[in-house]
Amino acid sequence: MGAGTALTHVTPPVTTPFGSARVVEGARVGAIDVGGPEQPPEGVSFLDGIQRYAVEGRFGLVPVVRGYAAAAALRREGASLKVAEERSEEFVVVARERLSGAELEAVEAAGLPVVDCEAPERSHPIVDVQLAAREVERRREALEAEVAAACLAARPQGWLVLDGGLGGPAPEGAPPVLGLVKSHETQYLEGGELEAALTLPEGHRTSVFQPSTGARPAVFSWYLRLWPWDQHDLLHGLVRVERPPNESCIADATAVSRWLLAERAPLSAPDGRWDRLIYPIQQVETYLRAQAGGWQ
Repeated sequence: MGAGTALTHVTPPVTTPFGSARVVEGARVGAIDVGGPEQPPEGVSFLDGIQRYAVEGRFGLVPVVRGYAAAAALRREGASLKVAEERSEEFVVVARERLSGAELEAVEAAGLPVVDCEAPERSHPIVDVQLAAREVERRREALEAEVAAACLAARPQGWLVLDGGLGGPAPEGAPPVLGLVKSHETQYLEGGELEAALTLPEGHRTSVFQPSTGARPAVFSWYLRLWPWDQHDLLHGLVRVERPPNESCIADATAVSRWLLAERAPLSAPDGRWDRLIYPIQQVETYLRAQAGGWQ
């Protein structure tokens, strides 16, 4: 008692708190000691993206939102991380149907691409901006997909690590790509299997399972504890790895976990997510922020 952090607000409700899972390694989900860190393969690439937006003004109640999205992949070459692929866009987001011809011309005169967004029946100063921001998010997701496709095309046998889950359909075959999920809003396991996952010791992973929420593309997944959670929250140092579903995913889950453990160093401090944010992904974010100029 006394080691907790004082909070003032109730956190927003989790949109999808529960899913389901099918065990694909062994009879049930349990803890597996991966045996400690191991040198990552040569040429691993790490991909992440950023997004920014600002309400630059309004025509009446209609917000005019300027957006920026970027994505990049850094490839490990020896002791260095070098840029492998990058994309960026700056644009304006408006609800076209709510603007007059003259107002739309004024927006286009800014010289930036104009992206349309949803226009609900009734105006709302907060919701309207949220809908525009969602378009900025979609552009960032599209750029990340472009960068990922370019990396896999250039180096079909080279590992590609994405920040977050595998959002789109898995590429054909068995590409060496994985997603590293830092948030754990959706719980796919239950009972003793969930307890085994959330109380993993450092350097342990769970058995591989196939998560499902009924809406996402099929993936294989496992939890991995990067740092001890003693004296911390259950989720401290816990990540979930996603891979395209194939037999090689099960066969190399332990080897992949070992070199992910090695990517903990150097620490990603002072980032508040340091316990779940591996250093190369942090470096991609740092690079993207440096390239964003006034959007930092």
